[in-house]
Amino acid sequence: MDKTDIAHLEVLSFAKLASKDQTELNKLLDACRKQGFFYLDLAGSNVSHGLHQRLKALSLMKDWFDRPNEEKMKLHKDSVTNGYKPPGTLSGVVKHMKDGFENIKLPRDNFLGTGDSLPEVFKNDKEVFRDDLEISHGVTLTILSCLSDLLQPPVRLEDYHQENMSSQSTMMYFRYAKQCADKSSGVGHNMHTDLGTLTLLYCEQWGLQVYAQATNSWKYVQPRPGLYVVNVGDALRFLSGNDLLSALHRVVPVPGHESEYRYSTAYFLRPGNETEFRTSENTVVSALNWHDQKYNVFKAAHVEQEKNTILTGGIGAF
Repeated sequence: MDKTDIAHLEVLSFAKLASKDQTELNKLLDACRKQGFFYLDLAGSNVSHGLHQRLKALSLMKDWFDRPNEEKMKLHKDSVTNGYKPPGTLSGVVKHMKDGFENIKLPRDNFLGTGDSLPEVFKNDKEVFRDDLEISHGVTLTILSCLSDLLQPPVRLEDYHQENMSSQSTMMYFRYAKQCADKSSGVGHNMHTDLGTLTLLYCEQWGLQVYAQATNSWKYVQPRPGLYVVNVGDALRFLSGNDLLSALHRVVPVPGHESEYRYSTAYFLRPGNETEFRTSENTVVSALNWHDQKYNVFKAAHVEQEKNTILTGGIGAF
């Protein structure tokens, strides 16, 4: 792959961010303003074991994805934050085609005792999934604390994510279909901005692309084993008064890798459901309402998606 096709993202040390190292804080703010994406290294921090737990959870989920479809469909729910989603249910990265991924979702509220009961797949290894989720939650809150120190907003950003607030914060485990045969089952993950606050992603395979506005082009995010990828979501962009960038991204099949399943896992930090902000459509909505609006657009046909800028975070139709 040509180097010009790859996004050049900053690598940040979580240990330095947690200790409020000023140089690292400045790099964080610059990355969130200019690209909306950066790599995060947990090495040397008090949660350096978090990567081990993430990999262990992902390994368990790889085995689960290999189960028969009829077994997986027992966990299918009409929910965007809980249960199993089969491939081909949302609009995909190719116009007039559906998506090419399946996932299973674990809402954080379930572990806090305020949501539905846990699916069996998570009960069997509950501590592994709990550790993965809670470490991820703590990491994203620490990043928010750093951004609050830098931006000095009227309300600290982490205060919109208090423990007593019900939210749509969710851990998701993904498997993308092989593309070596026909693409009738769907392709990739349609371009979008994330709806929440921060996303903490881990993936060791190619496929993720971020849109570079400066060059009007798509750039691959190089998978770097041992490093997370963090990106800003819409809610953080809106809560920062549009100071921070919620970057457009997508997942596409990669030439030479069509015969592989692609696995990834992401923690989506989202504000308390009643948090209010002004959106890219210039309307004031609650975090829960924005969540529901965005997912309704995700499910719509491409021609409907192009009627507004909800999916693309205000960037507009392509």
